Amino acid sequence: MFAAGLITFRETLEAVLVIGIVLTFIVKTNQHVFKRFVVRGVAAGIGVAVVLGFALDIFFGGLSGKTEEIFEGVLMFVTAGFLTWMILWVHRQKDVAKKIKEKVALHAEKGYGLGIFILVSTSVLREGVETVLYLKASSLIGATNQLFGAIIGIIAALGLGYGLFKWAIGVNLSRVFTVTSVFLLLFAAGLVGHGVHEFQEAGLLPIFSFDPVLNISNILDHKSTVGGLLRVVFGYTSRPTMLELVSYGSYIAFVFWLERLTDRLLAKRV
Repeated sequence: MFAAGLITFRETLEAVLVIGIVLTFIVKTNQHVFKRFVVRGVAAGIGVAVVLGFALDIFFGGLSGKTEEIFEGVLMFVTAGFLTWMILWVHRQKDVAKKIKEKVALHAEKGYGLGIFILVSTSVLREGVETVLYLKASSLIGATNQLFGAIIGIIAALGLGYGLFKWAIGVNLSRVFTVTSVFLLLFAAGLVGHGVHEFQEAGLLPIFSFDPVLNISNILDHKSTVGGLLRVVFGYTSRPTMLELVSYGSYIAFVFWLERLTDRLLAKRV
């Protein structure tokens, strides 16, 4: 539930910020005619994400055995990739509000309602796809009460977003995104570890390293209540294989390296 709530809070807040910036600009420049394109963009983005969710359920419902293990592993890696991209995208958005306003101004100036529709719909779709993929991947791991957690996350994000644009609450969004990025990094690392495990079970990765490199089940079993929660949220396992440990740690190191590389590239542009 916690994982679902955090992921939907983060994704919904990002979408709400983009929508809020666009609507604020439209209202302040008295170009209300473009509001309908914003509404249509939101509806289109949500609609495609929902269809994707149903498609994933139908698709996975028809898989079994080795094929299921392979596709579950692929889904874990794909979801981790989306989360990584999201973390890096937020990391390099220094003047995101300014950039969005410039895009909206350009489209509005030329009367391109379609441009505003595409900007909003792709923003909502991106967050929706990431949410659907993560919730599906976490359900395969054993997450429960996801719907309740997701609803709480969405309501919290909508409330915060509304407050930011209605009453200009002094919230340090940079800090909010930094904290959630840390959690998402650990979520993604856990998905990478689970993906490796599924590939090992399917025989696509070395079996010789499939035996647990350590066993701390007597301290905290991943099948226990607390261990199960940690497994869903952070990919914890009380009996990890060598490849799982290496992949988990290597992924985190890789993301830190990508962030530093991004900072250097941005510095060169300036």
